[in-house]
Order: sequence, then C-alpha cells, then structure tokens
Amino acid sequence: MSDSLESIASRKSPSLLHRIRTEPRPHAVAVVGALAAGVGLASIHWLGLIAAGALASLAAPTVRRGAGYALGAGVVCLAAFAASLGPSAAAVPEMVPVVYVTVGSGLGLPLFGSLARAVVR
Repeated sequence: MSDSLESIASRKSPSLLHRIRTEPRPHAVAVVGALAAGVGLASIHWLGLIAAGALASLAAPTVRRGAGYALGAGVVCLAAFAASLGPSAAAVPEMVPVVYVTVGSGLGLPLFGSLARAVVR
C-alpha cells in the first residue's frame, strides 16, 4: 500500500463550494437549483425571499456578484408572482401602494439574504 490514510487525507482536494464557484457546470446547476428552491420557498412564505437571495448568492464567486445573483433571484420571484396572478394582473396598476411594497420586498429581501455570501467566504 503506497497510499496510507494519512497521505490520502493530507492531499488537498477542492471543496464543493470552491468547485461550485469556479467550474461552469456545477455553478450553473447550483444557481438553477437555488432559484428553484428560492421560488418554492417564497411561494410558501415571505422569508423564502431571504432564503432565495442567500442560496443564489452562495454560488457566486464574489460578494458583488452575489448581490447581483440575489437581485436576479428577486426578479425571478417577482416574475413567478406576476405569472401566478393570471387574469387578475390587469387590476395591478390600480393597487399602487401595495405594488410598491411588493416590488420593494421582492428586491430588498433577497438582497438582504445575499449578506450570507459576505459571511461565508
């Protein structure tokens, strides 16, 4: 046995998080999975918007891109919400104050969740 357990353990293999942030295929899978999980959680409760931003930003290679990914997750969640309104979407322009809160929380809460990327280096 040329490879003992100690020599195998001493070899540095890239962590899963490092692979997700640097390799294109795992990165794409992680971002799509984060968006799917985030939209699913956001459809259940508004805290899912924070989770969507956190999950999307964790796949980003930098903190700045993490904030961009979180804003993208917020846009996807808002688009899913708009699609779920169906024919009632015609009444949305008449609900001006409520629309401001909806769009503000749809973009602000995922951005708040992207702070997770700054914590997890």
